Amino acid sequence: MRHRSHSVVLLSLLGALIGAGADPAGSAPGTWKTLGGETRTSDQAESFLLDLMKTSKVMTLSVAVVQDDRVVFDRILGVVDRKTAKAADSQTVMRTASLSKPVFSYLVMRMVDEGLLGLDQPLAEFIDPPFTTYPEYASLKDEARCRGLTAAILLSHSAGFPNWRRPRFGGSLGMQFNPGEDFSYSGEGYYLLQFLLEKKTGQGLAALAKQKVFEPLGMARSSFLWEARFDGDFAVDLDSPLRPLLERSRTNANSAGSLLTNASDYAKFVLAALNGRGLKPGTASAWRKPRLRVAGKALHSRDKPDASLNDDVQLSWTPGWGWFRSPAGEALFHVGMEEGCENYVVLFPGKKTGIVVQSVSDLGVSISPKIVARLIGDVYSPFSWMRY
Repeated sequence: MRHRSHSVVLLSLLGALIGAGADPAGSAPGTWKTLGGETRTSDQAESFLLDLMKTSKVMTLSVAVVQDDRVVFDRILGVVDRKTAKAADSQTVMRTASLSKPVFSYLVMRMVDEGLLGLDQPLAEFIDPPFTTYPEYASLKDEARCRGLTAAILLSHSAGFPNWRRPRFGGSLGMQFNPGEDFSYSGEGYYLLQFLLEKKTGQGLAALAKQKVFEPLGMARSSFLWEARFDGDFAVDLDSPLRPLLERSRTNANSAGSLLTNASDYAKFVLAALNGRGLKPGTASAWRKPRLRVAGKALHSRDKPDASLNDDVQLSWTPGWGWFRSPAGEALFHVGMEEGCENYVVLFPGKKTGIVVQSVSDLGVSISPKIVARLIGDVYSPFSWMRY
């Protein structure tokens, strides 16, 4: 039987031990450096997080910091269940929402290295019969612009698709512009690429991700599908009427948003992203290289693009990541927000530093900016563009 903590004090002690063993050589136990060179300690960080949870009424919070190829801080705080006050622990899983997308893009890059597809290969006839002959995509049968679709275009949100058609998966899907000419955040683009890979390989996303991402990286508490082993360990507000719907929705894998994990597991992926583990050097470079400047006023905005917007950070998108330039160097980021959860990940490769934040709350609390600023000194992430 699994041992579970029953107090925040015990969680803190265990976390301190873990953190002490994971800090980079040359650092004092339980310490790391911010982007500006200031020292942070595990005790300071945990105290800050606990105070923030109280003031923001956050139910569950999972945060991990990586630096110099190691996890230097890793905590999961709060409860899985408000009613029973069951403490969250290392077995707890949470919704990542769109933090699913970078993980899926890594899977795609693994398959690029295997020769299954090319990043810039036209996908119109990638499978036989072509995807437009399937009922899900029949509305695109006479759309000539589909011939311009590639994996890089789908992953960089420049396919011309809306975020999601209405009704979801059942409505007509159209294209708003020529592929590659503009940015329009789109879960549909990711789901199409998932559809193509599943048809090509004969395997579902959950199985592919387990084989090519989770097992190689040691992500034991991660899945794109709900699994029986998560029973009792799914942190979602039990007072919310959404809970049954949220659990059922995880019975269909979705590359754009169904990943279940915690920050401890996701940090292993962050380390792989920072050091290119599992990818050929050229593929890792292409994965992190900006492909498209983002000129919109906000993440989900379809206002007329303004080339001067976001010039200060050169906001762009790679095949899987948001990208910006800062005084701390180039950075990769992604946001993941749904009703009842808020998630954020940002990596500064030049500083070998990254952080992932996952939280559960029934309020739109916008705590990620405070956490990344305090724990790693990131005051550069474009949170206003993300409408935090």
